[in-house]
Amino acid sequence: MTRFRLSSSAVLVALCAALSMGADECQPDDYVAPWPQSNVQPATYDESAVSGAMRHKAEAYDAWHKAWHQPDKGGTVNVSFTDPSRTAVAGIDGYGDSTIWTGTYLASQSFRYHVTGDPEAKANAMRMVGTLDGHLHVTGAPGYIARYWATQATSPAYPGDAGCDADDRCHRVESGPYAGDWWSGETSRDQYTGWILGMSTAFDLIDDDATKATIAADMLEVFDMLVSHNWTIIRQDGQPSSVAPDLLPPAQLEWSLVTYHMTGDATALQQVKNLVGNGARIGFELAGIDLFNRYSQYYSNNLGHSIWYVILRLGKVYFGSDDYNWMLSYFNSSVETYSRLSHNAWFTGIYMSQGGWQPAPSDDPYMGQLTDDLTRFRPAPNTSYALPERDPSTYTVDPESQTWIDLQTEFPFLIDAMGQVQLQALQAFPVDQQCTTDFLWQRDPFTIPACGTDNPQYVNPGVDYLVAYWLAEYEKLVDKTF
Repeated sequence: MTRFRLSSSAVLVALCAALSMGADECQPDDYVAPWPQSNVQPATYDESAVSGAMRHKAEAYDAWHKAWHQPDKGGTVNVSFTDPSRTAVAGIDGYGDSTIWTGTYLASQSFRYHVTGDPEAKANAMRMVGTLDGHLHVTGAPGYIARYWATQATSPAYPGDAGCDADDRCHRVESGPYAGDWWSGETSRDQYTGWILGMSTAFDLIDDDATKATIAADMLEVFDMLVSHNWTIIRQDGQPSSVAPDLLPPAQLEWSLVTYHMTGDATALQQVKNLVGNGARIGFELAGIDLFNRYSQYYSNNLGHSIWYVILRLGKVYFGSDDYNWMLSYFNSSVETYSRLSHNAWFTGIYMSQGGWQPAPSDDPYMGQLTDDLTRFRPAPNTSYALPERDPSTYTVDPESQTWIDLQTEFPFLIDAMGQVQLQALQAFPVDQQCTTDFLWQRDPFTIPACGTDNPQYVNPGVDYLVAYWLAEYEKLVDKTF
């Protein structure tokens, strides 16, 4: 007699059919939709309209970034000029974070191209894919992405051979296809977060087969390295990076999902299944340290929002309804909770597009803040500026920040565990009253003390405005007339 063995999924399907239950009610715990799926906004944008102030500001930042903030191999940097006329470069800095901001800039140009069809935006995006591909391969270590990549002979940031040899992060390449270049290492997971944000967005929005093939191959290379080393970033000498090398469950899911989305890779699919199963949810809960991010590690909010934008955008087409709804609930209850309506146009745009936002009948607070924040954002170029200590009559102290200060005074080990907490305002200050920085959306908007310096010769790259504005246009939250 022939005997048949049914898989658990087959048994579930048969049982559901017998009980006349719908497909959504009968999906297995680790359901992932067949490859490939797509979730891209329909390209129904009116480019015939007259540009409004926000679009003009974006155009100015686009031009400024291309002219000054992507020298040499193209990685995003901050620029110091020789004088206030800003016509000659004295030096660059911020290159240790170049990968995260180059990836974020790539996302902005991909959004821009999808909205406008502008060939310049497409060319910018394709050039940045080449830059990030170089950041990956210049290290010579499979899956290990450099913080920055440039030419020894012409880079103003290169410290010379002796200086590079004395710096653990600096590496000069003497042979092979990258001979004569140098790169900065000890790469952390935040740089990987920007890299995948840019590459995943470009893969879906840039209509160039060679570019897509490069991105997919690079994604699979990084994924293979991470999975084979238990989600730890491994540097060129085979050891874990010394700075934040471990990827937490949300980042693991993002990398697995994007790799599967691009390639259909079986290992990536299995990783996604492992991470969407109900048993994996405790790992996400344990990774949720967003209360600390509110009071002492605000930059982590940007990492979380970038990761969850990708997960939720693709999760809509790959996850079963139960898993997608749980992920959405986790995003809203953990990632978004402590930064909601905090005068952060990037976070607000991600919430409005992926977080289940429903517009209010009138005076919607999210739309109000989104447009107010983009309007108040300073015009290009984004020069360094000083702000005085906030007038006590304009804010209420957040009592929880005082509680944390008291606890850290009594238990100093908390400072090492979570970072130093300062007294904060209960409500975030508007964008034009937040401290000067390279990427506004990762800086604490509740800061009370004086900050920054007036220096018209020092210019931040403006990626913060570009990614927030072009996301809002791509997701149809604003249009060209705003």
